[in-house]
Parts: sequence; C-alpha cells; structure tokens
Amino acid sequence: MSRAAATTGAGGTPYLLGTGPGETRRLETQHRLWADCAHELWDRAGFGPGERLLDLGCGPGFAALELAERVGGAGRVLAVDRSERFIAELVREAECRGLAQLTAQVGEVEGLRLKPGSLDGAFARWLLCFLPAPGPVVERVVSALRPGGRLVVWDYLNYRATTLHPPSPAFERVVSAVHESWRRSGGDLDLGGRLPGMIAGAGCRLLDLVPLARFARPGTPLWQWPSGFFLGYVPRLVEAGLLSETERRNFEAEWHEREREPGAFLSLPPMVGVVAEKL
Repeated sequence: MSRAAATTGAGGTPYLLGTGPGETRRLETQHRLWADCAHELWDRAGFGPGERLLDLGCGPGFAALELAERVGGAGRVLAVDRSERFIAELVREAECRGLAQLTAQVGEVEGLRLKPGSLDGAFARWLLCFLPAPGPVVERVVSALRPGGRLVVWDYLNYRATTLHPPSPAFERVVSAVHESWRRSGGDLDLGGRLPGMIAGAGCRLLDLVPLARFARPGTPLWQWPSGFFLGYVPRLVEAGLLSETERRNFEAEWHEREREPGAFLSLPPMVGVVAEKL
C-alpha cells in the first residue's frame, strides 16, 4: 500500500498515495512492521558486505538505509525514486548517519539506465504493482545484474483475499473499490502471481518463493498499518466515484465496531517475496 492523486513526482506522474509528511510517517511504520520479512529475504539473497545493490522505488529510503548499513563502507547502494521530496529526505538522513556508500537519485524507474553487470543485487518492494508495464522494468534491472547477481521482489498476490473477521460487507466493498482504483491507474494488485514467470523470462533462476501473510488484531501496531491506509484512502475512493458517501459511512462504522470486538481480526493482503539469481 505505497504512491496519490494530487501529488506528482519528478516526471509529473501522479502518486497514488501521495508524498506528503503523513505518507512518510505511514511508510516508516510500514517498513518497521515488515522489516523482519525484508531482512529474511535479503539473507536468502545473500546481500552482504561489499556488495553493489539497487533499491528501486525506494520512497523515503527506510530500506535503502538498512541496505547501506548491511553492505558497509566497502559496498554501494543506489536508491532511486521519482519523488524529489522523498529523495531529499533520504539524502539528509544518509548524511546524518555518515552513510557515504548510499547514493540517492530522482528518476523514473521506467527510464532507468544502468551499466550491464554493474550490480550484485537489486530490491523492489511494493513497486511493480503500481506500474502499467512492469515487465520491461524487470528486464532492465536484470540486465544490470552481474551473472549470479540476485534479485529480490516483494509485491501483492491476491488483494481481494484481504478479509475482515467477523465478515463485513462494507469492508468487502472497500476492498473491491481499492482494487478497481489500482486497475484504473494502470497498476495490478494481483501482480504477484505473474512475478515468478516475469522474472524467469528476464533471464533469472528462481531460488525462493516466500509467502508473506499476517493477521492483524485491533489494538496492535500491525492493525494500525491497514487502519491508517483504509481510513485515509476511502475518502479518495468516494471522490473518484468508486464508493458512495453512504458506503464510506457504513465502512467506517463497521471498522470501528470491529475494533471494539475482542475476537476480531484482519487477514492482511497476501504477498509474495521472490528471490532469484541471474543466469
């Protein structure tokens, strides 16, 4: 759940979720809640000291900073995002931490040009689902990997499987509207099912397919991640004509009702982590 309607990046393309301070805070929380999964995928890929890594669609750079610490002073991390604001934040933070091995640049991932064989690894999380044509981006990144270089991609698999328990018809309507909003923007919240074939077709051998699925209970930090997203995004769905004002009110009422139910929980959107090696 990561780019929004009224905010544009360097190329003038709207971000679906925005780039303001509120979105930075949401992304920071998101990274913190899922950092252990990112570390596991990086471990599986063998990302380590002295390597040259790419963080594609880095946002404010919470993962890029950790990757820079992982590769150390002898390594290099290139972080790329279209948002000038996000990149400026990342540059300031890298300077504060003394991470000279981290380079952050503004750029459209669709037009990224990298020297063939210049990377030991690349990471893309919650990025490809936003792109109308993710295949050429994957091919471009793979071409920049050296033989044996590793690619880690993490994205949504079957978004409509997001389920609130006890069942909530109003929430189910919201999930369908979110899915449609992504489709209209050119994205695909079910991209995960196509990722393994896409990556293999770009010249990689699949090493791991890692399921990323969790349950969130009211009152826990993990619950705040989807709560912040849905409560903030639903008004935009109303503005876009994908939900009615009545549907918005019904959703909010049922959501807050579930928050008061001791046995309630949310089955979060299922995702897949792909770890691959360039042939």
